Amino acid sequence: MGVTASVNITINFPTDADLDRRIMDGENAAAERLLALSAAEVPFDLGTLAESGTVDPATSPEEGAAVVYDTPYAARHHEHPEYNFQNGRKGKYVEDPAMEHRDELGEIIAKKVSDG
Repeated sequence: MGVTASVNITINFPTDADLDRRIMDGENAAAERLLALSAAEVPFDLGTLAESGTVDPATSPEEGAAVVYDTPYAARHHEHPEYNFQNGRKGKYVEDPAMEHRDELGEIIAKKVSDG
């Protein structure tokens, strides 16, 4: 069972194929940034959990992109911030960076949409 985090941003633009591509490009870029941000907080012992982090790219603007950590214990570590991890590592390693950097992640998407 993996951990998935998503950041939902509502964009009320008329859609067309080019706009859909730009939205998905933005979602994918924001997910890559979130993966990098979470990498600094993911619990680290042997590195298995950290190395399992990937981006599941957007296939439609509505579906969005996802950051996934895929080990049997990923969800347990994520959902138990009370565990005593070392070196500044912690639970909520995807959710916290997503919330702390939501403006930055939204700007990444907006820039890709507006830049075309």
